Amino acid sequence: MEYPLVSVIVPCYNHAQYVEKAVASVLEQSYPNIELIVIDDGSKDDSVRLLTALSEQHGFQFVAQANRGVCRTLNRAINEFARGEYVALLASDDYWSPRKISAQMEAIAANPGTEFCYTQALEFDDSGRTVRIFPKRPPVGNVTRKVFLRQGVPAGSMLFSRRLFDKLNGFDENLKEEDWDFVIRCSAETAFVAVHEPLFYYRSHGGNTMKTRGRAEIFRQKALILSKNFHLVAPQRWLLAMSIHFAHDIVLARLLGR
Repeated sequence: MEYPLVSVIVPCYNHAQYVEKAVASVLEQSYPNIELIVIDDGSKDDSVRLLTALSEQHGFQFVAQANRGVCRTLNRAINEFARGEYVALLASDDYWSPRKISAQMEAIAANPGTEFCYTQALEFDDSGRTVRIFPKRPPVGNVTRKVFLRQGVPAGSMLFSRRLFDKLNGFDENLKEEDWDFVIRCSAETAFVAVHEPLFYYRSHGGNTMKTRGRAEIFRQKALILSKNFHLVAPQRWLLAMSIHFAHDIVLARLLGR
């Protein structure tokens, strides 16, 4: 049996209290052919010292850089350092089940032609309490119409081919909601497959980007993505998506005083 190389990218920014767990979850994967690349994006905490020690102990590649933002960091890590036929991403405050990559590569192998696989996610809080499992019914196949309405693909569960990444020229460095834009563009190029099991563990805490950014700015970023990808869906679908997010991020947020 062949085991294509999977490059795992872990971008880190001020997650010294979490990143060791993330790294360990990659090193403990049951899949036998993985390269781990951790890139610190100008952390101001103890992340660089900790990751330097971990890389020396375990032999993974560690790069420290001045702050560039998540999109530029991901693009640099993949373009300059990744050698794998497939790429998977993991935020430094989250972690994986040991079976995550194996299950995804099995799903890829069972669905010839697909270049994108994701899993369900289990969201938990800092006390370890389970908040939710999402998405409840992961869409598969031609999912453009569905993912255009909302980002239902957990970013830390994504695994995609390097060929697909190169064809799309990576992540759009002009956007802040880079994962949703990338998912939409991927869906227009390949069918999606999903592992219907929560193999990705998403840590919910006060520092999550969606909790620190204002709702008006969140909507602005969503509008940029939807407008950029307008040509991928019918005009009615675009209008529906814009209306849903305007109602959620602007109207409802103001009614609730957020």
